[in-house]
Amino acid sequence: MTVTPEQEDRLAAWLDGALPEGEAQAFAMELAANPALRALEQEWRANDRLIADAFAPVAEAPIDPALLRKMGLEPEPAVASSLAANDNQPARWRRFAPWGGAAMAAGIALAVMLGRPAPVDPLSQALDRTPSLASATLPDGRRIEPTLTVRAADGRWCREYRSAGSIALACRNGAGRWTTEGEGAAPAGQPQSSDGIAMASGPEGAALDGAYRRLGASDPVDAGAEARLIGGGWK
Repeated sequence: MTVTPEQEDRLAAWLDGALPEGEAQAFAMELAANPALRALEQEWRANDRLIADAFAPVAEAPIDPALLRKMGLEPEPAVASSLAANDNQPARWRRFAPWGGAAMAAGIALAVMLGRPAPVDPLSQALDRTPSLASATLPDGRRIEPTLTVRAADGRWCREYRSAGSIALACRNGAGRWTTEGEGAAPAGQPQSSDGIAMASGPEGAALDGAYRRLGASDPVDAGAEARLIGGGWK
């Protein structure tokens, strides 16, 4: 299971107690049935506690403008005011509106650094959601086809994929972004295991041999394990 932007907004409203009673009860049932959504709830609650603890001692003190300038976050007064007053903002951003001004800007930055939703590139989204031997089309028209999933020695999940005559291996970091670890020209064909997952061996994988060795990659997982990883948000 995955979490949609609409579910993120409802989760933020639910955590703030802003959902009507009937909707709150329905969302609680949805939360109980969605492991990915529950994991996000726990992550956000932990982040809220960290943010509250970080700001509690200085809640009434002004934030050093020099620090904000270094972070590139010094807000224009008009912009900060409109954000705080705009009820049309998504629920997950309205949660920060009461802070106002510089405190709101710094709080949002801290929340993002602690794991709040941030824009993820289309390739990472496709690798997150697309099973091996299926294909996905990116917004720029590029088409990718994951072919296998392995685990690096450092614990990261990695996926081999093809795109427009090339083959690449990318690994997922803690922020949910897939970073290319190796790439080369795609071979004409690739052997597959009995369950439909491509195999990372033989001359077909030669272009990525160095990346596999450097990462200390495991054998490819089977289709069932890969489906569980996709459904569980790669946890």
